[in-house]
Amino acid sequence: MARASDGVSGSALGKPVRVSPAGAPASGGVSTKGPDRPKTADRGSRPGRFQVRRVARLWAVAVQFLTDVRAEMNRVAWPDRQTVIASTIVVLFVLMVTAAYLAGWDFFFAQLFSYLFKR
Repeated sequence: MARASDGVSGSALGKPVRVSPAGAPASGGVSTKGPDRPKTADRGSRPGRFQVRRVARLWAVAVQFLTDVRAEMNRVAWPDRQTVIASTIVVLFVLMVTAAYLAGWDFFFAQLFSYLFKR
């Protein structure tokens, strides 16, 4: 598949074209394995995945996040005890009424289908 740019005038989109030491594009079907490819000892060593700077930055981000969470929690308008109890009673009452309503329909349909399928 052809690229929008051959790398001479610069890349039109995305990453620039990688060129092998021989001058041909690396993805152009030419093998980069051979005498022109630098050996592992010649190339710079790649840094490991575990870096101290990353851990320090991760720790700083985590501490900042927890500080922000604590600040938000202090801004919350928490309800008093009587409001929580009254809301809990309302929720339980609505839950019981809904459960009874659904149980009634379930019983009705169970009786209907048992009558229809016994024939």
